[in-house]
Amino acid sequence: MKIAKDTLVKLTYTLRFDKADGEIIEEIGEKDAMEIVIGHGVLLDTFEAKIMDLQPGDSFSFSLNPAEAYGDYDEEKLVRVPKAELLEGLPEDAAENIYEGNIIPIVDADETTYEALITEIKDDIVSLDFNHPLSGETLFFTGQILAVGQATAEDIKAAEESIA
Repeated sequence: MKIAKDTLVKLTYTLRFDKADGEIIEEIGEKDAMEIVIGHGVLLDTFEAKIMDLQPGDSFSFSLNPAEAYGDYDEEKLVRVPKAELLEGLPEDAAENIYEGNIIPIVDADETTYEALITEIKDDIVSLDFNHPLSGETLFFTGQILAVGQATAEDIKAAEESIA
């Protein structure tokens, strides 16, 4: 069976920066193979397009430029807020999560949740970066398709709930 919308795909991959011999970002081997439903937003659309029509045993190797992956790095997604404002309305123990290098959820007025990286804390001002950690990067994938099958209604529902 070939990969198509609503198929359940089991795959392995290695993700690197820039090129085939670039620094490894993530590695998913056979023991921890990823199972995903195609066509429901679990993976980048451009990744899915690159593996479409492959079948079990096929290997893949491709790169995604920033526009195809997580976009260019955007300086406008850097925000500075007073620490007290950031903690307003949160439980007391939330302060322990405010430290440089931590990724925290931020909920806006519309109840939409975003993830922000805390890049600096200085004089009770917290600098947040709302860019995806891989924005601005060219990503290089190699991997293999291990299995392809028809996704069940439960598989599809679980996939859609995982991205909600």
